[in-house]
Amino acid sequence: MQRMENTEIKRKLAAIFCADVKGYVRLMQDDEAETVTTITTYRDLMSALILQHHGRVVDSPGDNLLAEFSSVVDAVQCAVSIQKELKARNDKLPQHRRMEFRIGINLGDVIVKENRIYGDGVNIAARLETIAEAGGICISRTAYDQIEDKLPLGYEYIGEQTAKNLQKPLRAYKVNIWPEIHASKSLKSGMAKISRRIQPFASHNKRQKQDPQTTKQKKILKSKQRFMFHLKAYLGIIGFLFLINILSYNGAIWFHWPALGWGLFMYLHWLKTSYTTRSSR
Repeated sequence: MQRMENTEIKRKLAAIFCADVKGYVRLMQDDEAETVTTITTYRDLMSALILQHHGRVVDSPGDNLLAEFSSVVDAVQCAVSIQKELKARNDKLPQHRRMEFRIGINLGDVIVKENRIYGDGVNIAARLETIAEAGGICISRTAYDQIEDKLPLGYEYIGEQTAKNLQKPLRAYKVNIWPEIHASKSLKSGMAKISRRIQPFASHNKRQKQDPQTTKQKKILKSKQRFMFHLKAYLGIIGFLFLINILSYNGAIWFHWPALGWGLFMYLHWLKTSYTTRSSR
């Protein structure tokens, strides 16, 4: 009987690190020799940092770099160190020659064969790399669950992402490499929102406090309304008294005496209203 070849598949859980250059084709078209020199230098730097953080470079074709770590914490710390170091180097280059890497990190099950890794765990890391910003880091939900409270970094949930050949959408998080800057921006944004909310009330109170002319106009209007009410009442009462005087006439006219009293009151009221109106001008 012919001996069957051992085809057992080896699997393991690993933190997969995937990186590539944003705008690599443009850089090559602009200056091939300089681009090759820069990416070689940057790849050597990344490989050294991966080794320092207990990782292993699996492959580095073209502008891509694939690595694995046994710890998600080590993988993310390594990615942060790489992006900070590359930024310092890019700041010394002209804007159009800067080479910025995007990094995706996932914690998942992989297939191991001849020191290479395969499977959905790798595919997810590659998808995360494509949605990361230039100079940024994007991690999966499984990676986020492992490092949420272990590193002094900020994380921003960017929603569910679709990935090629994956049945379920992928939950992704952006890593804020400089959390102190992010916290400052968040504080300013929060203060701005609070300011916008209280501004209508503050403006209303300010207008009330700083607009005495409006208060005077309201007083004048109320005074005129009271005068007109009293005038109508005066005319109604005089008419009523005149009618009674006529119906009970016995040779004496008396309704003019109360009419004079009410008239004096109306005259004083008119003087007060006129004075208030003139003083407000």
